[in-house]
Amino acid sequence: MIKNNRRSFIRFAIAGVVTAIIIVWNKLTLNHIKSIGQKPEIFPLPHNRIVTFFKKYIIVKRKDVQVLSAHCTHLGCTVNKLENGRLVCPCHGSEFDLDGNAVKGPAFKSLEKIPSHLTTDGENIELKK
Repeated sequence: MIKNNRRSFIRFAIAGVVTAIIIVWNKLTLNHIKSIGQKPEIFPLPHNRIVTFFKKYIIVKRKDVQVLSAHCTHLGCTVNKLENGRLVCPCHGSEFDLDGNAVKGPAFKSLEKIPSHLTTDGENIELKK
């Protein structure tokens, strides 16, 4: 009888701990998702450069301004170099043109284009979400 009580207690204790972890994880995840949707991302418009690299984004300024994802479509490395007019991934050497199209593999998909617009003062770029 003592063995059953101990086993029952351990089962209930483990179930309680697992339930608590799931509840806390769910709350943290939902709060994070809510906070992401509320903050617009704004970057300064580069006036003297054609290409500007940020942590997650690449801003290409030619006739118009275009924002590309800095995550390589091969394995997700950060594209952070400009060589011979091409965006280059340092991990495996994938190359993209300034429109984000894959030019040299191993990546074969284009970089994601991020919807954006100039702010009213014309000095910043705001990402649309």
